[in-house]
Amino acid sequence: MPLASATTSPWVRGVITFVVYVITGLASIALSPTVAGVSQLYLAAGLGLALVIGWGRAMAIPVGLGSALVNMVAALWFQHIDVNAITLACFASAGLGSGLQAWAAARWTQGADPTRTLPLDRVQDIGRFLLIAGPLACLISSSVTHTVRVALGTLPPHEWLSTWVSWWAGDTLGVLIGAPMMLTLVGHPTRLWAQRRRVLGLPLLAAAILLGLGIRQLQAWDKERDIAAFRQQADATANAVRLRLTGYLHATEALRGVYDSSDNVTRQEFRRAASHWLTQLQGIQALGWEERVPAAQLPTFEQAQRADGVADYRVFDLPRRQPPAGTEVVALRFIEPIRGNERALGYNVLSRDATREAYAQATALNEPVATTVMTLAQEAEQQRGVVIYRPVYRVPDAGPTERASQVRGAVFLALRMDDTLTAILKGSPSFLRICLLDSTSGTPAFLGGDPACLSGRPPKAPLSHAVVMPFAQREWTLEMWAVDPSPLGGGPASSWLFAVGGVALAAALGALLLVITGTTERMAAAIDEARRQREAAEAANQAKSEFLSRMSHELRTPLNAMLGFSQVMGLDRHHPLDAAQSGRLEQIQQAGWHLLDMIDDVLDLSRIDTGTLRLHTEPLALPPALHAAQDLVKELAIKQGIQLSVDGTLPALWGVQADETRLRQILTNLLSNAIKYNRPGGSVHVQAALMRSMAQPPMVNIVVTDNGLGMNEAQLAQLFQPFNRLGRERHSPDGTGIGLVISRHLALLMGGQLEVVSTEGSGSTFTLSLPAVPLLPPPPLTEAPAIARDSLGTDTDSATRTRHVLYVEDNDANTALVQAALESRPEIVLTVAGTIEAGLAALHDRLRAPLPELILLDVHLPDASGLDFLNLVKANPATQPIPVVMISADAMPEQVDACLKAGAACYLTKPVQIDALLQQVDDLLAQR
Repeated sequence: MPLASATTSPWVRGVITFVVYVITGLASIALSPTVAGVSQLYLAAGLGLALVIGWGRAMAIPVGLGSALVNMVAALWFQHIDVNAITLACFASAGLGSGLQAWAAARWTQGADPTRTLPLDRVQDIGRFLLIAGPLACLISSSVTHTVRVALGTLPPHEWLSTWVSWWAGDTLGVLIGAPMMLTLVGHPTRLWAQRRRVLGLPLLAAAILLGLGIRQLQAWDKERDIAAFRQQADATANAVRLRLTGYLHATEALRGVYDSSDNVTRQEFRRAASHWLTQLQGIQALGWEERVPAAQLPTFEQAQRADGVADYRVFDLPRRQPPAGTEVVALRFIEPIRGNERALGYNVLSRDATREAYAQATALNEPVATTVMTLAQEAEQQRGVVIYRPVYRVPDAGPTERASQVRGAVFLALRMDDTLTAILKGSPSFLRICLLDSTSGTPAFLGGDPACLSGRPPKAPLSHAVVMPFAQREWTLEMWAVDPSPLGGGPASSWLFAVGGVALAAALGALLLVITGTTERMAAAIDEARRQREAAEAANQAKSEFLSRMSHELRTPLNAMLGFSQVMGLDRHHPLDAAQSGRLEQIQQAGWHLLDMIDDVLDLSRIDTGTLRLHTEPLALPPALHAAQDLVKELAIKQGIQLSVDGTLPALWGVQADETRLRQILTNLLSNAIKYNRPGGSVHVQAALMRSMAQPPMVNIVVTDNGLGMNEAQLAQLFQPFNRLGRERHSPDGTGIGLVISRHLALLMGGQLEVVSTEGSGSTFTLSLPAVPLLPPPPLTEAPAIARDSLGTDTDSATRTRHVLYVEDNDANTALVQAALESRPEIVLTVAGTIEAGLAALHDRLRAPLPELILLDVHLPDASGLDFLNLVKANPATQPIPVVMISADAMPEQVDACLKAGAACYLTKPVQIDALLQQVDDLLAQR
């Protein structure tokens, strides 16, 4: 059905054009909720162009009016802006650009004659139309609209290019798919375009709907990923801020300790005590001592301060430096640094509401108390400040009822909040904007940070996060929001890729259908091909997780044979290899283990991205993990000529809350990187220390320091990007560039953090922070009976009898490998079964062999799963005590957990470490 007949008046056609444009434009934007006001598939541009071509160029006017209305609704809907003269001018510019774009595209494709038909039945005509009406003409609307917005100040100049490209791309994609679809209703010649309604219009309509829904779903996934990445960065930043704020409280506690230790602290003693904190902590305006003085003793007190070197010392009240009133004062006696703070000397804390209330609360609670945000007495630049008071008593352990009479005064720390926040937030992610608010009283007050929070509220942003931070009896709120996509999130790249690919496919299909209209067979073939491609793409997406599992299994199986037999050759004492052959064998093993590490890294990164990585955290003693990681990289350090040292043990009975395997993985990665990217004769040093504070749970810092190549700022900014080796591929060929990315994610998942400080040419320092936990004391040692072993590691008391072992495995190479490995255990008789059925027969046929004392079992077998065999073994009382060792190339965590829960003694993944296999066999047989 055509939209209007040939006799329909131009006014009616104009109304229809306006309504169609508005409805389609709003629908396009509604399907793209993550990009405010900009659609990745703006079909209205294509439909409007088709209506201008089919009904005359006067339709460019309702197209422009419709565009202005759509932009107004989108701005009010997404951005909640106020309508004023400037915003109306922006909406008008959008309408002007869209109308002019539709008119120009019609003029360029039809020529000077507006009644010229567009049959679009030849390849060159179709290609010319799509090129001119799409990418070229769509430059107009984006350029006009965004140039006006920048000129009117509603669009920052640095955002012009990215917004321009998004707008242009959305219009272009909309024209490529929307214009041919609408031309089937209004195009000329009418008969030709009417024939194309079913074979061209309906498929393009379906493609547009599917693409719109697909883009929306992908954008939703992109948004979820961006939110997760933003929250990780925000939480890490909040933890860093929390940790650094604690340092200021430590400073007040240290100064209070000076007064607890002495009844008469001199000015020089106070200066020495304060100088350390002034150099260690940034953003401090002053550290000082305020002494409680009765009003009657005030002249004597002032005279004593003048005699002490402060010639014009005088106690005063604010706001106009008046003489103090009241029965007592709390006068500022010492202040450091004295330079820049002279005006504050003599200030009476009780003369100002903010300081008086904080001082009173501190003396009543015997705790550090911060004031509300205010202008400091000595502040010359009107910067906001906060003062933290820590009371001092004549009797340090005075009880609550005695404190009021025993208070001597208070030490204080004055913070210039802008300077403090700048220092604390140094190194925070560049895409984050941060401000600190005091929300204690319910009405947030701006403390410092981004000026956008001056009103007490952060600006509205798609990604924002607030963290409440109790600090010195105040409730501070750290507000964070993103102004750019997180580098860990990835942004809307996948949805744009899907939109471009999907529209390209739809446009190609439309062009093909335009050429072969009337050829039903070829049309059906084209539709079937497009359907198969779409189904193949969907199937490929669904098979992603299956592929990851299969990839691990299929790659580990040949690696098992390669690495296993190379280990057996290295252990063969009857036919030892010469030095040259041993060196070549070592190269084979190194290449194989490196390939296995790459497979594990890629799988880990994929599990992290999909959120399927599971950790089992438990209290762990740190020294064994450090020594285990040191043993793994010891040979590499020797080979590279690097001195490796580990010290800094934790206090007794303290450990870390972590996953043992993943902790060892992080430590090994940090140590191997420190060795590989070092200089000849360099050194790597590892320290561990327990960090405790009043406001934070205890943490363990593991610091790995090297004096190697180091990194510049540009390299540090890219350090945690996957597959980015910072241009050092030639320096060290090993690695994939994702080890540090995985390590940082693992640290975050275990409640910790991984940070780096580096100087180019001087080395790097990586700090792994993990939650600290107290450990239970070890049980008393009991002497185990000594068991003598022969040179092959076999118990001499068990070597005299035959031990029957059953191995269920269908791969001949794996079978041969285990047989070769067990040749060093002559007392073992190995029975091999290639299927579950054969394994059950060997297990229960006492005529063929005795009941096995140990079972080695693969998971993936031709007739059933090894897990089924394990369940049958553990369900039979006769075979239930037999230990079962799983040996499989399937390293997926869910498979390992399932086997261990079913009763397996252990789970060894291929490629098998021969030493580990023999150790398990020896230990399990020794228990029988």
